[in-house]
Amino acid sequence: MDQAHSLREFMNQHNTQQQKNHWARIVTITSGKGGVGKSNFTVNFALALQEAGKKVIILDLDLSTANINILMGTTPKYSLVDVLYQQKSIWEVMEKGTQGIEYISSGFQLQHLMTLDEATLATFWGQIEVLQTHADFILLDTGAGISKELVDFILASDETIIVSTPEPTSIADSYSVLKNVVRYSNKVTKFHLVVNRAQTYSEAVETSRALKKACKNFLHIDLPTLGFLMEDVQVREAVKSQIPFYVSYPNCSASKNIKEIVHSYLPDYHQNSTVQTTGLRGFFEKILFFNKSR
Repeated sequence: MDQAHSLREFMNQHNTQQQKNHWARIVTITSGKGGVGKSNFTVNFALALQEAGKKVIILDLDLSTANINILMGTTPKYSLVDVLYQQKSIWEVMEKGTQGIEYISSGFQLQHLMTLDEATLATFWGQIEVLQTHADFILLDTGAGISKELVDFILASDETIIVSTPEPTSIADSYSVLKNVVRYSNKVTKFHLVVNRAQTYSEAVETSRALKKACKNFLHIDLPTLGFLMEDVQVREAVKSQIPFYVSYPNCSASKNIKEIVHSYLPDYHQNSTVQTTGLRGFFEKILFFNKSR
């Protein structure tokens, strides 16, 4: 083996390790019930992260009411199903929305992965792996509600943002999601809480306090609050126009709240930047493992 070859091998190993340390962080964004503004938060959070210099991809895993594309006024041509069964590349199924935000529709049930033969699964892994270093964050917009599938998403992610409103039903359902996660696993999962559509600051604080207290006393987990979004009529106007409020109304209270949330979130992200992440392939592999081990 010549010296040049040895040097190339060393550099390849070094680059692989460097890439591994910069794999995209997988963040599940979810809620205990529908109608709390989870998907709207996801899109605008992504836009604010992008403005802060971060590369973001949204993966729409809400199989029942997928609406990431609707919020941005776009129509996806393909989905991950086409990667599985139509030999499309990950780049072909990736769409660009508002301000160039990249998103992918999933379009398939995770059970599909369970039935793939080894060759097809290997091809799928190869396509997924190219996203490992393509972004800083992959935001998973999940379906709302309390289900085993949602618990799997949360446990397979690097961290989870749970969106709740001050409504008692939303608070109770958010608590139930967290309770189910604790029931299925002893793993300490990193959570953040966002209180959305609060009428007043004091209402947002009280919602946060109630959920945090219940989680601490009964589930023995911490639920740090990432931030609050006040009720804002311009958010509804933005949804109607299919242009995210962070773009269409950059000076509205909700846009200012989103910016504050990102400024609160990023220092924690950088502080934990050396924490190992398994990336998107690792996320799907964990999902497969959970299902096969049951």
